Amino acid sequence: MPAPSHPASTRIDRPVVLVADELDREGVEILERAGLEARVRPGLSPADLAAAVADVDGILVRSAAQVTAEVLAAAPRLRAVGRAGIGVDNIDVAAASRRGVLVMNTPLANATTTAELAIAHVLGLARHLPAADASMKAGRWDKSRLVGREITGKTLVVVGLGKIGRLVAERGLGLAMKVLAYDPYLTGASPVPGVELVGFEQALASADYLTIHVPKSKETTGLFDRQALRRMKRDACLIQCSRGGIVVEADLIAALEAGELGGAALDVFETEPLPADSPLRKLASVQLTPHLGASSSEAQARVSTEIAAQMVDYLLHDEVRGAVNAPGVPPDQLALLRPYLNLARLAGLTLAQVADGPAARLEICYSGELLERPLAPLKVAALAGLLAPSLDSPVNAVNAEALAADRGLAVLEEQRRDSSDFVSLLELRLTTTAGRTHTLAGTVDRSQPRFVRFEGFGIDVVPEGNLLLTRHHDAPGVLGLVATWLGRAHVNIGGLHMAPPRQPGETALALYSLSRPLTRSELSELVRLPPIVAARAITL
Repeated sequence: MPAPSHPASTRIDRPVVLVADELDREGVEILERAGLEARVRPGLSPADLAAAVADVDGILVRSAAQVTAEVLAAAPRLRAVGRAGIGVDNIDVAAASRRGVLVMNTPLANATTTAELAIAHVLGLARHLPAADASMKAGRWDKSRLVGREITGKTLVVVGLGKIGRLVAERGLGLAMKVLAYDPYLTGASPVPGVELVGFEQALASADYLTIHVPKSKETTGLFDRQALRRMKRDACLIQCSRGGIVVEADLIAALEAGELGGAALDVFETEPLPADSPLRKLASVQLTPHLGASSSEAQARVSTEIAAQMVDYLLHDEVRGAVNAPGVPPDQLALLRPYLNLARLAGLTLAQVADGPAARLEICYSGELLERPLAPLKVAALAGLLAPSLDSPVNAVNAEALAADRGLAVLEEQRRDSSDFVSLLELRLTTTAGRTHTLAGTVDRSQPRFVRFEGFGIDVVPEGNLLLTRHHDAPGVLGLVATWLGRAHVNIGGLHMAPPRQPGETALALYSLSRPLTRSELSELVRLPPIVAARAITL
């Protein structure tokens, strides 16, 4: 991701990360070994948490600490919030996005542990394990009352075929079950060989055991209500290890009491901790666990170390992984994409400084081998560069698209397999509210971004430092005239690229690399030189 803008500060010490929940010690050590200051302060009250974030760059939480809009507002330096786990219910993601604060989680770190718990619940329901254990410890021998059933050959339905769902499906196949899956976001062949994709109605009607592995959203909240439960077999069992609220608990209780469902196993609840007087606690057909999905020693260590490493990578290297509110880059693609991210940001930043008015539309064209890379991060990098000069708040990969939408900026994207004379090419076309257009194209050569076309002129410029763009009449002595003027202003020329007119009567273009940026008054004076038609200062 492009390096974001941050509030000005005189602080010169190392980045500070507040660890606001219990984190495995190895995670804290990762922060410290990287040179970050780790302040471990779990269990803070909301007021104390807001007071503790005044000078922090990052916050790490589990599920207890609440990172509210008020906490975010009290943290002017904050760049990232990391959740050691999957759910981000305790983080105001919308408020973080508006402030340009990255929200990260570790969606894969506890996938195996959660999948294994779901399978354990299937086996527990099939063989009445909790009831058998309670019976034995009460001094009874209820062998004839606790007859179970085999799961071999039974139908396991997995709702949500993401990482956890896929692991559950694979384990179901390993137990010789027939496995079906419902996931409205998947089309075509199933990503898990041996698993058949079906619609929601067929999923409900077919399941002997139905296990839920979807995120909580507007679409999934209350998905399993009384109407859905009634479409399941009367001896079917439901396993819920995703997020509370996806199953309507009152409807589940009614279905179980009416004998419309064989049993249920719940690890997550609408209210957590589960109230002591919840009717769920009294139902013999329900297995309850206290949100143990991620609670294995291996998963606890893994989520801590992974989120700590992600925080280090972002605060020190601007590398985004596990982002909830920004496009991330897969680790195997990051090294290859990083120079193009820089190119996109610099191209947007350059167009913002040469445009003759506010931006109305940005067209982005990706060509050549660039199409084999993730493109979404390039779009936000270009937008971040384009918007940064006109805003006094941070603009980065987190909030660039939202800020563009707020300003009515239309963004269009195009892909072309042919990139002309370049292996890969990134082209930006900016249209202002006045109807003027400005174009810029660039590529990467040996990891170095280069501008190769500007306003239709062929150029070869390394985008860095202070640049001066001029449009001038094609006449002898222009270079000497400008160089003399710059010399009188005590400005050195570090490099120069000149592009002749494309056809008779047009102006030529020149790009100078300067030792310092020119002021507004200096630009006005420069334009008064007879051959100069226009001049723009560009600071990269």
